[in-house]
Amino acid sequence: MSPTPVRRPRLRRRTPRPAPRRPAGRPGAATAPQGGLDWARRIELVSVLLASLVAVAGLWYSSVQTRQANQQARDDRALAKEGQITDRYTAAVGNLGEDKMDIRLGGIYALQRIMQDSTRDQSTIANVLATYVRTHAVKPPAKYRSVPEDIHAALTVLTTRETAHDAGLRLDLRGARLQQVELAPVHGAPGAALAGADLRAVDLNHSILDNADLSGADLSGANLNGASVLHADLRQADLGNADLHYANLSEADLSDTNLFGVNLSRAQMFDADLSGAELFAAELSDAVLSGADLSGADLKDVDLDGVALLDTNLSGANLAGADLRGARHLTKEQLNSARVDGKTRLPASLS
Repeated sequence: MSPTPVRRPRLRRRTPRPAPRRPAGRPGAATAPQGGLDWARRIELVSVLLASLVAVAGLWYSSVQTRQANQQARDDRALAKEGQITDRYTAAVGNLGEDKMDIRLGGIYALQRIMQDSTRDQSTIANVLATYVRTHAVKPPAKYRSVPEDIHAALTVLTTRETAHDAGLRLDLRGARLQQVELAPVHGAPGAALAGADLRAVDLNHSILDNADLSGADLSGANLNGASVLHADLRQADLGNADLHYANLSEADLSDTNLFGVNLSRAQMFDADLSGAELFAAELSDAVLSGADLSGADLKDVDLDGVALLDTNLSGANLAGADLRGARHLTKEQLNSARVDGKTRLPASLS
């Protein structure tokens, strides 16, 4: 018999288990703790923050240094400018004392330039020029001549300045003689040319402005107490609230002038032209208006106590509410040519 074959045992195949999955990312990278950052990331963020703070601090420090340097440069420039202005001012004032006219004129215009360059010095320079006018205009001009050129130049600088920089300045021209010694044959000969000048609140107490051209000038609030303004041209000037007490305005042209609230008590206005003038609320007690032209003037509510009206032209004058009881030399014909109303108070002899 043949031997029975030996059967080998069958081996089972084992199915391999799948390898565990790793989290996505770099191969072999460690898994970060859930809900936080790893230490490397934290160190990186802190480094960036510190670098940013250092950069900001550097920029701030650089800005401070730049501002300080710029301020120092500005201070140095301002100091240098002040020194230059002081030197220019000293030289200009020195020129005012020279004998030659052209040198004095140069000093006056140099002061004008300094006044424009340094507005805070305007009041000082204006006072210097006003003093120059007062001390040099002590003699009347030569026969048939206007005021000297240097006086004219100083007045021009003063009256054309920018008054916004005055800082309370009030020009002092008291007693200045700006007239001619005697009239030229033709009326209206040249005097001080101040047409359109800004002379607000100027002190012209007892000054002499005969034949002066003040047409369109602003003299509101000015002090002209006792001033002589004979034959002066004051057409369309503003004399509102000015003091003309005891002033002499004889033969002056005051047509269409603003005289609102002006003090003209005891003023002399022989043959003055006041046609169309605004005299509302003016003080006219004891003023002399003999021969004056008041045609079309506004005298509403004005007290004419003691006012001399001999041969005064009142044609078309507004006398509504005016007090004429104390007026002197007033005639019926004058009243008939004027405008009166029920409130006009008339002298007993004419009521």
